[in-house]
Amino acid sequence: MMFFSRNKKPKGNVRRNKPVVKSVKRPRQWLQPLLRGVVISSALVLCGVGVWKLNDQLSVSYWDIDAAPHVQAQIEAYLEQQPNKDYWHTRAAKLQQTLIIQVPDIAQLQVSRILPDGLLIKAQARIPMALWKDEQAQQVMLIDETGMAYRALKWGESIDLPVLRAESVQLEAATQMLLTLNKYDVRKLLNLSELIAADNGWRLNFTQGEQWFVAAASIEHDVTQILNLLNKPRWAQGNWRIDARIPERWFIRPARQEII
Repeated sequence: MMFFSRNKKPKGNVRRNKPVVKSVKRPRQWLQPLLRGVVISSALVLCGVGVWKLNDQLSVSYWDIDAAPHVQAQIEAYLEQQPNKDYWHTRAAKLQQTLIIQVPDIAQLQVSRILPDGLLIKAQARIPMALWKDEQAQQVMLIDETGMAYRALKWGESIDLPVLRAESVQLEAATQMLLTLNKYDVRKLLNLSELIAADNGWRLNFTQGEQWFVAAASIEHDVTQILNLLNKPRWAQGNWRIDARIPERWFIRPARQEII
């Protein structure tokens, strides 16, 4: 008689049960870019709010201007009239470019921000050398030391400067004539009333009827020679009309009040 143990494992082919694999639910694919977009949008909104608050906190409340009084007054008037003084509207580069246009009396300008709420402005004023009438615009213009007509003479503005009577293309050469005169004898420049473009040269009308004619090709030479002549005892007393356009022969005669 054979007995079988219930605990004995059968040999041979045994049917094995596969382990149960639980399925994991994954989020749908369309949801991932949506969540990413929401995160990016939120970050951009927070950054925008932060930048807006910072822009307002850096608004200008005071300024320090180093410039000539008439230029300083114009810069201050412009700044006070501006409704927006936040950082965006008072960036150094933008403000510097705007002031050069709005205040033509400025020759050179440097603008710096003093954080959090200050401005430092250093301006160099143009030096007006003469007056010139623009026939097209029918305006009397101020001419600086470079020969630039930089702005019109304001109503009621009185400036004691010589008058240039020349074409616009001759302004630079006329200014060189004034600078030469200023270099060698500033007193003559102060007494100059008119500088007129003439044939092959310039006519200088001074006070008390004094008058010079100089050649365009030899301005500095002629001016220095005339000044040397007038410093000699024979010519030092009195006023003269001098025509130096012909190098080999000058014409000199006493000056009178009328202008030739």
